[in-house]
Amino acid sequence: MTTQQLEILRQKLQRKLGLEEPEEEVTLLLCDELLDAESELMLYLGTDELDEQFFPKAVELAALYFQRDKRELGDSGLKSASYSEGQVSQMESYLTPKELRSGAMAILESLARYRRVRC
Repeated sequence: MTTQQLEILRQKLQRKLGLEEPEEEVTLLLCDELLDAESELMLYLGTDELDEQFFPKAVELAALYFQRDKRELGDSGLKSASYSEGQVSQMESYLTPKELRSGAMAILESLARYRRVRC
């Protein structure tokens, strides 16, 4: 992935995660997650280079990696939240490591038909 492609995908990942003006450290983490996702997809697909048609899957996978890493650092991992006023109630649910792993596997399995097997 070229530097220009990485920048475009980072912006897409930012939008997907709802990050408007991330700090420099978060921006670097987003780039790292995209590169990790690219590597994982290339390993799974058995290719030396990731075709552009797989970039949306790289963004999806990077979003999961970002959520996983933020959770490991103690920053959220919030899946959903609801609040109400009358009789005050609050409910929050967080992504579990199992949900993050199964999400990553689902993304990879959706690409199974594109795998190249080498002997």
